[in-house]
Amino acid sequence: MKSLPRISVITPSFNQAAFIEHTILSVIGQGYPNLEYIVIDGGSTDGSVEVIRKFENRIAYWVSEKDRGQSHAINKGMQRATGDIFAYLNSDDYYLEGALARVAEHFVCHPDADLFHGRCRVVDQHGGTISVRSGSITRYEEILDLWDVWWNKRNFVQPEVFWTKRMTDKIGPFREDLLWVMDYEYWLRILRARGGVCFINAELAAFRIQPNQKSRQSERSVDEMVQLVRPFIFDEDHSISRFKRLELKGKWIFQVGFQDEIRISQQKNEPRWRRLV
Repeated sequence: MKSLPRISVITPSFNQAAFIEHTILSVIGQGYPNLEYIVIDGGSTDGSVEVIRKFENRIAYWVSEKDRGQSHAINKGMQRATGDIFAYLNSDDYYLEGALARVAEHFVCHPDADLFHGRCRVVDQHGGTISVRSGSITRYEEILDLWDVWWNKRNFVQPEVFWTKRMTDKIGPFREDLLWVMDYEYWLRILRARGGVCFINAELAAFRIQPNQKSRQSERSVDEMVQLVRPFIFDEDHSISRFKRLELKGKWIFQVGFQDEIRISQQKNEPRWRRLV
C-alpha cells in the first residue's frame, strides 16, 4: 500500500439523494487500498445526509453545511485532502470498475504528468449509455481553442480527469466566481503551467445526463467560457505562437461580434436577408 499513490476523491453534493448512493458506492467499491474519500454536502434537505451516514465508516471526512456553491465545496475538500492525486466526482456521476487502479498505474509510469484522463461514458439518468467520449488535448494552445478543439468533441469530460497535488500547490484552488466552467478553467491553468497530460486508454467514469443537471445550461456555459478565454487569448504572454494567437483572436471576435448577432436574429425569426445586411 505504501508504494501506491494516495488518491483523494472529493464529492461536492447538494440535494442529489436520487444518485449519491450510486456515486459513493462507485468510489468506495473500487477496492483501491490507498483511497481518501471526502464528501462535502451543501446542507441537503432531501435525504442525502442519511445516505452519506450509511457509509461514513468508509469516508475519510464528510460534512453537511451551507456553502458558497460547487467550487467552494471542492476547495473545502482539497484543503482537507492529503493525496498525491486529486479528483472530484459530482454526486450524480460515477466511476467505472478499476478506474483508480489505472490512474495510479499511469501516475507511477509517467512521473512527469500532472493531468490524467481517460475515456468517459455519457449515460442517461438511468445509466443507459448514450455515447463514449475521448478527449485529445495535450497543449495549452489546444485547450484555448474552443472552436476547433473543445467544442469539436476533443474536450475533457470532467469525471474522467485527475490531477496531481503538486499542480494544485502550484496553481491554487478552483475559481469560486465561475458558475459553469470552473473545471475548464482549472484544466486551462494546468496546461498554462506546463502540466503534462497523460491519456489512459480505458473508460474511467460515467457522466450522467439528468434533468436537474447544472451543466445542461449550455448557452450560459458558452457565454461564460467565451468571456473567460478572452484575456488568455488577447494578452501577449508568449505562451503560444503569434500565428496561433492571431487565429484565436479572429475566432473570438467572430464568435462575439457576429455569431451572437446571428443567434439573436434567429430568435427573433428575422429573414435570412436581414442577417446579411
